[in-house]
Amino acid sequence: RSEEGRRKWKEEALSGKEKMPIDTRWVAYELSQVLPPDAMIVEETITHRLAVHRYLDAVKPGSYFAGCIGGLGTGLATALGVKAAAPKRPVVCLIGDGSFNYDPALAALGASQEHKMPILIVLFNNMGYLSQKSGMPRYFPDGWAVRANKFIGISITPSPDYGTIARAFDGYGEKVEEPGQVRAALKRGLKAVAAGQVALIDIRLDPVS
Repeated sequence: RSEEGRRKWKEEALSGKEKMPIDTRWVAYELSQVLPPDAMIVEETITHRLAVHRYLDAVKPGSYFAGCIGGLGTGLATALGVKAAAPKRPVVCLIGDGSFNYDPALAALGASQEHKMPILIVLFNNMGYLSQKSGMPRYFPDGWAVRANKFIGISITPSPDYGTIARAFDGYGEKVEEPGQVRAALKRGLKAVAAGQVALIDIRLDPVS
């Protein structure tokens, strides 16, 4: 049953290799193909978590950390803590744009630069707070937001070019809008981190609307 499930998940990911906007499962699959064997993962993605769990199955025990403990805003700091504890291992922070906006992002990037603790930040950018939107139909199916199809305060638009923030701290930043660019962009981010730079790969997904 396990093998059958993994086969199905791989097929689902590969079916999205040309899908626009980029599919979350494709991102997680491509990341699984380029992660170094000693990579350490910090995850604060919320609605993308299932895909992350399914496809990053080669991450070694003791190398996966949840950056969301009862609320948002801890992923980047957790990633820096992991890097401080394991300075010679690559640390990858998987984070949604909603979570990123809760985090003290500028302070985290500044600490990364000042203390020479480079991490790779992979931004799952759906331009909003999907976790908040998805909760409304679940808990208030007859509510005004569902009936009017108007969800207030869930969009982050226009979406900034988050990669420029990393570059402001002498880091590497890149925006990815094509599924065929995902793997190469992740490799460039990992290469930058190996060279001592903080890196942020802003991957544009299906937007929250």
